[in-house]
Amino acid sequence: MDRLLPAVAWPVALVSGAVVVVGLLTGLLVLFGLQPDGEDCDCGDSGPRAADIVVVGQVAGRQGDDLVLEVDDVERGRVRRRPVVHTFGVQLRPWREYRLWLFRDRGRPNLSREAEPEALGLALPTSFGALGALPQPLRLGLAGLLPFLASATVLALRRREEDSHRP
Repeated sequence: MDRLLPAVAWPVALVSGAVVVVGLLTGLLVLFGLQPDGEDCDCGDSGPRAADIVVVGQVAGRQGDDLVLEVDDVERGRVRRRPVVHTFGVQLRPWREYRLWLFRDRGRPNLSREAEPEALGLALPTSFGALGALPQPLRLGLAGLLPFLASATVLALRRREEDSHRP
């Protein structure tokens, strides 16, 4: 058992460390405003004045490829408190509150890059599920953090034990 744990910890540390690094790099790109390419909303005129619904809220989670919003205030139109919206390439961060311009297409609200959300300030994420709004590599990086820390701790303790037995 003395040799098995470090033998397993090395590959876990290497793989999870690589996942964490990729996640951190993606996080930096998202922090500095990377917007992925995506399909455009076929919503007709999709400037802010043409929006069917204007709300203030933040992302609450993910449902497939769509986002669930937590609506705090409805400034124009009618919408449920937790609408599911298709984003058409718009990135929302779970720790921000936004003014969002939504456009109806096939009976459901959508976000369009033609009317970028207005960041109103920082806010606590509504739930752990709100982290689902983050890009996939960043979510994987966050998930890889715990195994990386555990395996690095095992390796550090093993190294310390070996050093204490040396004369």
